[in-house]
Amino acid sequence: MELRAWCAALCAGMMGVVGCGGSSGENQGSGSSGASGTGSSSGTGSSSGTGSSSGTGSSSGGSGEGGGLLDPGSSGALGGTGGQGAGSAGCEHVDVVFALDNSSSMNEEKESMRDVVFPAFAQALLNIKSIKDFRAAVLDACPSPANFHTRGNAGECTFQSGEVWMDSSSTALTSEFQCVADLYSDDMECSGNSDDEQPASAVAAALEAPFSEEANAGFLRDDALLVVVAITDEDEQPVPRQSPQEIHDRLVATKGEAKNVVFLGIGGQTECDGVYGSADEAQNMQRLVSTFAEDGRGFFWDLCAGRLEDGLTNALSTIEAACEEFVPPPR
Repeated sequence: MELRAWCAALCAGMMGVVGCGGSSGENQGSGSSGASGTGSSSGTGSSSGTGSSSGTGSSSGGSGEGGGLLDPGSSGALGGTGGQGAGSAGCEHVDVVFALDNSSSMNEEKESMRDVVFPAFAQALLNIKSIKDFRAAVLDACPSPANFHTRGNAGECTFQSGEVWMDSSSTALTSEFQCVADLYSDDMECSGNSDDEQPASAVAAALEAPFSEEANAGFLRDDALLVVVAITDEDEQPVPRQSPQEIHDRLVATKGEAKNVVFLGIGGQTECDGVYGSADEAQNMQRLVSTFAEDGRGFFWDLCAGRLEDGLTNALSTIEAACEEFVPPPR
């Protein structure tokens, strides 16, 4: 089946989060099974259109600050989408930030992101009926500096947008992403002693002053849904230390509304030797996803299950629901 038809069928059939693949180790899914749900609780029924929740195969958030870890169940996914919000007008624009751990152990994952995942994700995102365009920015997992990347190891990427981000209107969008996702890190000021393993914190810094007012100025749009994609084969290790709830709150503050931020975390559900090599158990990343799942906006993909293209593409149902429930800024 062609990607367009497949994604259309996927998004039409589900309003909640969809989790494909398996937990680490054996019995990994092929990408067609997993969990779906709405709201912040989980069940065993089929998905429902609005209001209460339903799902199979995964937990959907934790309690208390930082949330809980994934229930391994039969799925590598965690998350949910809330019910239709009163006064929602939907969104037509999406701002996406990719934060990629640039460790040498991440070479396989970065190659998959460049050559397989992003092209599929970009096409599927535009297949969502209401979305007219999106912007995409890339940075590594070091927040010092937290400027969006405009060059790769081969040199400047020269985005057609003329900005420090890519635009979906570009006729060279895939090659632009392949260029910039070949991460250039000679300007990184992290020491490499775990302080370069904080992709979510790097995104928060990129969207806060001073970077939001200087190097990355103009990226965030008031009328756009924010989507954060953070990937690491270790764990989120913010320096100085912050709780998952604090990182969540920083990201939400950039939009002023929790319903307008979708967080997609990719890491090891458990410690494993998987398709892309070894991965640590990403406990902080899972807890961070749980904080967003409580908003109906969190999705976790188990890196050990492989098939990153399934993880990112299946998260589109979360994005679609969030776009439908988008809370427009006050006029």
